[in-house]
Amino acid sequence: MAMFPPPPQELAPPPRASTAPPFSQLFITVLFVALAFTAGWVGNGLVNRDAPTPSSAKPWDKDIWAAWNAIDTQYWNPQAIDHQKMTYAAIAAMVDSLGDTGHSVALTPAAAQQENQSLSNAGFVGIGVYITQKTTSAGTAIVVQAAIPDSPAAQYLLPGDRFVSVNGTDVTNASLDTFNTLVRGKEGTSVTVVISRASSKTPLSFTITRKKITPKLVTSVYFPEDHIGYIHFDIFADGVAQEMQTNLKALQAEGATSLILDLRDNGGGLVTGAIGVASDFLQPGQTVFNEKDRNGKITANKVDSDAAAPKGLHLTLPMAILVNANTASASEITTTGIIGNRPDVQVIGERTYGTETVLLPFQLPSGAQLTLGVSQWLTPSLTHLAPGAGLTPTKTITLPAGAVAQSPLIIKQLKLSETDVLNCKGLNPDPQLIAGIQSLNAARVSTCATK
Repeated sequence: MAMFPPPPQELAPPPRASTAPPFSQLFITVLFVALAFTAGWVGNGLVNRDAPTPSSAKPWDKDIWAAWNAIDTQYWNPQAIDHQKMTYAAIAAMVDSLGDTGHSVALTPAAAQQENQSLSNAGFVGIGVYITQKTTSAGTAIVVQAAIPDSPAAQYLLPGDRFVSVNGTDVTNASLDTFNTLVRGKEGTSVTVVISRASSKTPLSFTITRKKITPKLVTSVYFPEDHIGYIHFDIFADGVAQEMQTNLKALQAEGATSLILDLRDNGGGLVTGAIGVASDFLQPGQTVFNEKDRNGKITANKVDSDAAAPKGLHLTLPMAILVNANTASASEITTTGIIGNRPDVQVIGERTYGTETVLLPFQLPSGAQLTLGVSQWLTPSLTHLAPGAGLTPTKTITLPAGAVAQSPLIIKQLKLSETDVLNCKGLNPDPQLIAGIQSLNAARVSTCATK
């Protein structure tokens, strides 16, 4: 049964809450980000509506109040009765009964606050590093995926570094929860981490001061060998469409004539972001997606004329989209919106998560929140993704077990070239990115086996 997600930890990626699609290969977190996401909601604003009082309740509502009263007055151990927990559990059960698994969700006040902060891109306090938990021959290891540019961690940590201890406590086989507790802290305070690095024979110790960080939503890198622009982001937060425009213009100025859009592990976000990003690759007037409400009325959501660039290179440039099992919600809307209008665009990777609802947040009196599917979203051709089935890629490619997907941040911090990626250099081979490169230039040869 779905439960209210607990108050989000200070390390939490989108999608990150307990109702999120499960990670098939790794668990990515951002130190002190606390995004506490479900599979990504795509509504905007909070809705407050008057609820019926018990006096106007239907017969089945009376059962709820009768059960509540029986527990409240008859349960043998009154100290065990927690009315707040009972309320949250009842609401969570109502949402669970809808069958919109991994999408519609009930959030505690703390979780709701964190989710709304993440979607507004308000920033966070921390050292600023993306990490993964990997299985090793000796157990598990918490590994640096990439440091956020201009963050405290960027001065000290590199992709592939493995945490050994935090403030003197061994974390070589620690859970993420334990690690989070040890690392979290207030702005201006310091944490000492010891890491092992492949290039060093002895562990390295760094004392890092936490600070307020507002990371860029969109990151990109230019591959000059084939004039490919590579763009990645993992949340459709406020401002993502504008950052996408900025990155596209920069890549175009560098000489990009083709593009890889990486939506792997992107659990979704704001519907305005999905429309804005898709609009960068479509013509004005084209439909990004359709909405079907509870009465069967269908409304088309068309290209954002402010976002579309009529003379931009990115309207017609060859491109590939990378997806995986954690590509969900707004990411699926963006992907199907682009390929529904541009069948030349290839989708590469794994079957996506599979969502079908557009979510709207409803604020409850206590500060808790219902994030509720209020309409079904449909592709430009009026089809929908079966829940849990997702979108099947043009070319199905899986990552090796335990492998980390490359990203522009990793590539920049390891100073990798396109040829390096094709020749398996980096944290590990990334056959999905390699296939994306080869889809744009079939002549490129890789020493990494893909399947």
